[in-house]
Amino acid sequence: MIITTNWAESQDLIKPIRYQVFIVEQQIPEEEEWDDDDFVAIHALIFSNNQPIGTGRLIINDADPANAKIGRMAVLENHRSKGYGRAILKKLIDLGKEKGVQVFTLHAQVSAISLYASEGFISEGPIFDEVNIPHQKMILRI
Repeated sequence: MIITTNWAESQDLIKPIRYQVFIVEQQIPEEEEWDDDDFVAIHALIFSNNQPIGTGRLIINDADPANAKIGRMAVLENHRSKGYGRAILKKLIDLGKEKGVQVFTLHAQVSAISLYASEGFISEGPIFDEVNIPHQKMILRI
C-alpha cells in the first residue's frame, strides 16, 4: 500500500526511514537531511505488512507549477530490489501529472540512475558531488 501525505501528519513514519538510509547507512550529516522542503512537499509512504518501509517526496514549484522535484527516495535495506522504490517513484509522478506537472527533476545517486532511466528520466549535465555522494541530474518531460 502507498499513501500520499504531508510532513505534519506523517513525519513520525518518514523520519525513521530517512534516518536509517541516509544518516546511518550513507553517513549524510543529520543537519543536511532535514530541510524546509519537507514542510511543503507531498510525501509518499509505502508499507509492507502495515509497516512503513519506504518514502519519497514531490516538491511542486510554487512559481512554476509545471515543474517539480522528486527527492529523498529511500527504502529500508531489507526491502530493496523488490520494486518498492519504483512504486514510490511512479506514485509521485502520477500525483504530479494530476496536478499539472510537465517536467520532473531529480538528483539521482549514481547507483540509482538505472531505476530512474527505466522510468523515462534522461541524464543531464556532469556527475556532481552532493553530500559526498556522486549524483546525476535527471529530467522527465511529460
